[in-house]
Amino acid sequence: MDPEIWRVPVRVDFAGGTLDLWPIYAMMGGCLTVNAAVDLWIELEVSRGGPGHRITSRDLGMDLSFGTWPTEPPRELSWVWRALDASGAPPAAVSIHSPVPQGSGLGVSSCLGVGLLGAALGEEAGAGLASKIGVLRDLESRELQTPTGWQDYFPAALGGALALHWDQATPRWERLDPHPGLLADLVVFYTGKPHHSGLTNWEAYKRFIEGDAQTRQSLSDIREIAHDMALALPSDPSAVADLLEREGRARVRLSPAVETDAMRAVRDRGRRDGWYAGMKPCGAGGGGCCLLVVKDGRREAAEAALRDMGLPPLDLRITPKGLHRL
Repeated sequence: MDPEIWRVPVRVDFAGGTLDLWPIYAMMGGCLTVNAAVDLWIELEVSRGGPGHRITSRDLGMDLSFGTWPTEPPRELSWVWRALDASGAPPAAVSIHSPVPQGSGLGVSSCLGVGLLGAALGEEAGAGLASKIGVLRDLESRELQTPTGWQDYFPAALGGALALHWDQATPRWERLDPHPGLLADLVVFYTGKPHHSGLTNWEAYKRFIEGDAQTRQSLSDIREIAHDMALALPSDPSAVADLLEREGRARVRLSPAVETDAMRAVRDRGRRDGWYAGMKPCGAGGGGCCLLVVKDGRREAAEAALRDMGLPPLDLRITPKGLHRL
C-alpha cells in the first residue's frame, strides 16, 4: 500500500497571545485571540501497514523503530509519540518534514500535533478535528511541564483566519475574511534567533497569578487590541498595522526581552526608508518570526531591505486550508 501524504499549515498570530492560557482568560473574562493558517506546510508521510512502528524526522535526522508501540514516550521525538499515541491507533510509520525553523513563533509544535493526531485518525480539518484539541493542549503541558495556551491548534484544525473567543469552557471560533489590501502588504521575516514560548509565557503567567499590576494592565491592553483586531482584519489594513504596533509595545511591557535587536533595526530602517507601518513578534517574542505590515506599494522595497539586513522574508500567504490529505 502506498503511503499517504498529509499537509498541515503553521500559523501567524495577529493579536491576543497569552490570553489563551487557563486560567488567565477565565479570570479576566472577554478574552479573544486572532490568528490565521499560512501556507508553510509541514508534510507527513503515513504508512498504515507493515510490522512494528517507525517515526522519522527528516529535518532532525532522527529515525526511531519499535517492535511494538512504546507505552512511555521515547527520549527523542517524545511530542510526536504523544500526539500519535492520543489517536489510539498509531500508524506503522510516520515521516515528518517541516520547512519552518524551530523556535519560529509560528506554532510549529501545536500545528504538528494536530497534523499527527488527524493523520493517525484519518481525519482532515473541520469541526470534528477541532473538538479534539483539548486533548493535545493537555498533552503539550505534560510534554513541556509548563502551562500552555491553545490558540495555535485551531488554524491547523480549521484553516483560514479566525477570531477565537475564550468565554466558554471550550473556545468558540469565528471565521474572518482578511482584507485584500492587507494580504498584499503583510510580510513575515525570521529574526535569525529562535525563541522559547513556554518559558516566555510562563514568566507572564506567574506574574499575572501573583497579581503584578503592570502584567495585568498589559494583558488588559492586549485584550482590547484583540477585539479591535477582529474588526479591523476584514476591513482596514492601516488599522491592522497600528494594532500590531500597539500589541508589540504591550508585549514589551510584559517583558523587555520580547523585542530583539533585529526588530529594533527593522523598525528604525523601515521608518527611515518610508515603508514601515507596524510590526509585532509572532508567538511570545524574544526571537523567532515577526509579522510586519508595510505601507501600500512598498512591499518590494521592504523585502529588499530585509534581505540586505540578513533577515529574508518568508514566502507565505494566509490559506483557507487546514490539515488535508493530498
